[in-house]
Amino acid sequence: MLEDRRSEVLRALVEEHIRTGEPVSSRAIVDHSALAVSTATVRNDLTALETDGLVIQPHTSAGRIPTAAAYRYYVDHIGPGKLRNAAQEKIDNLFGDVHLELSKLLKATSVLLAEITDLPAVVFAPGVAHDRVRALHTVQVNADQVLIVVITEGGRVVQQRGRVRVPVTPMEVEEAQRLVAASVVGSELGANINVGVGGEMEISEPTREAVLTILDGLHLAATSSTEMFVGGTKRMTSTWEDLDSVQRILEILEREAEVMKLLAGASGTSVQLGSELESPDIDLAVVSNTYEAGGEGGSVGVIGPMRMNYKRAISAVEEVSRELEDQIGSRSE
Repeated sequence: MLEDRRSEVLRALVEEHIRTGEPVSSRAIVDHSALAVSTATVRNDLTALETDGLVIQPHTSAGRIPTAAAYRYYVDHIGPGKLRNAAQEKIDNLFGDVHLELSKLLKATSVLLAEITDLPAVVFAPGVAHDRVRALHTVQVNADQVLIVVITEGGRVVQQRGRVRVPVTPMEVEEAQRLVAASVVGSELGANINVGVGGEMEISEPTREAVLTILDGLHLAATSSTEMFVGGTKRMTSTWEDLDSVQRILEILEREAEVMKLLAGASGTSVQLGSELESPDIDLAVVSNTYEAGGEGGSVGVIGPMRMNYKRAISAVEEVSRELEDQIGSRSE
């Protein structure tokens, strides 16, 4: 734990470096802090902070810049931030549209979060296993394939293809859909459903096989990976000065599993940076938060360089995740 004055020196240095991207001088720290001390005193504190591994001096006679350890200390000790009125108004306008279909809402959320933070944003939809089925539809693709479409009470539309082991007719597919729908509509998508297609039921073999295919499709739909929405990727070239870092982060964003790892912090708000991430050699920080809807969890986050505006990012991520939880939860009631 740093003494109060050195903690304030470090805070002022980090915030000034976030603002300018340049090494910070002792004069700038005096001018942008509440410290009533001389620049000589600040220089002594900077020397001590450098010894502690919290700041470095890029070259002789330059100011200092924070290390990853300094950003960690700063994040752990900053107070709560507050969104600007314009940003809060944009959030209120988006979530005031209660008729927006869920996938469109989540995509719009990723775009909005990127806009108000000036950082690429990621939104993972909550799982659907505990969402109740509102409607079930099947579409025959060809003689032995069907497309299963599930609409949940939470507004999710989930599609899954299935192959029937024998050729089926449209009437047999329709009958199979009717039998399954009678059991699954109103139930949780991930629940164990027993339609009862044993030998005691007088249905044809193709209809029975279609029923089993639809049930398999429902199981896959309930356990399939969640949807991911990414907004603000065009901002990356202005966010990172190093084009090699931009390329590597774009490669990460193309792999859903890698992005899920980035946002897989503990429940609640999480800030990970530098060596805490699985890609420690990239100038990278991730601010994320989880939200719950219908018993399933989703996550929201922004990614950027370690020199990001953490106060704004944390406030935006927390507010957006809170709004998502409230609105998705109200749809499932």
